[in-house]
Amino acid sequence: MRDLVRRSTILLALAAMLSTSVAQATEIWKFDRMADQDQDEYVGDLVVGAQKVLRDAGKADDAEKVHHLFTDRDPESDISIGMGEFEISLAKARVADLQRVAKDPKALRIEVEHAMIVTLKHNDIVLPKSFMTVMNDFKAKFPPKKK
Repeated sequence: MRDLVRRSTILLALAAMLSTSVAQATEIWKFDRMADQDQDEYVGDLVVGAQKVLRDAGKADDAEKVHHLFTDRDPESDISIGMGEFEISLAKARVADLQRVAKDPKALRIEVEHAMIVTLKHNDIVLPKSFMTVMNDFKAKFPPKKK
C-alpha cells in the first residue's frame, strides 16, 4: 500500500512537471473553491474531454474504457468505479501539491487534470497531451465557496 501511495505521488509530480503547454488547466486549490455544482460539471467535462481526445487520437477502444469506468457502478457504492478512483487520486494530489509548495513556494501547482491523468493511467489508459486543453473554455456558473 505504501508503495502504491508513493508511486501515485510520483506520477502526480511527473504529470505536473510534464505539462508545459499553455493550457488553462485548473489548479486544485482553485477547483476546491468552486461551488459543488461547478466542480461536478468540471469533472464531467473532463471525462467527456478525455473520451474526445482519445477518439481524435484514434484510440476509440480507450475512449470506450473511459466511458465504462465512469458509468459502471461499484456494487457497494453510489458512485462509479472511475469516480471513486478519481476522488482518491485528487485527494493524493492535494497532499502532494501542499507538500511541494511547502518545500518551494514557487513550485508549479498540481492541477485537477493531473489527477484525471493518474486515474486513467492506473486503468491502462494513456491520454494524449491535448487533454490538458479540454477545459480551456470552462466558465464557472456559481459563486465560489466561502473560505
